[in-house]
Amino acid sequence: MGFKRKHLRVEVGRAGRLQRGALSAPCKVLNISESGVRLESRLFVKSGDALQLLLELEQGKALTCEVEVVHVRSPKLGARITSISAENRERLTHILDDHVQSSFSRG
Repeated sequence: MGFKRKHLRVEVGRAGRLQRGALSAPCKVLNISESGVRLESRLFVKSGDALQLLLELEQGKALTCEVEVVHVRSPKLGARITSISAENRERLTHILDDHVQSSFSRG
């Protein structure tokens, strides 16, 4: 029996930025869900690290949240969203809803 995820993952392939204290590095957000993200970055991290994530969106907007690294297979890592503002939660919901809508319209 396979592992089942709680939330739908959406492939985004967008540029982002990871920050830990004064240290900052570019990243690529591979996919995102209501509860977590999969990233690619050269920033050295280990499980349990708390990071700030900035995901660049269209029209110069951004989504920011705090994440905790849950697994690392360099240069990729998975992280759980630990803190997100109401405004950014709304942006995330919009990203996920848009993906679902476009999936149905293609099928």
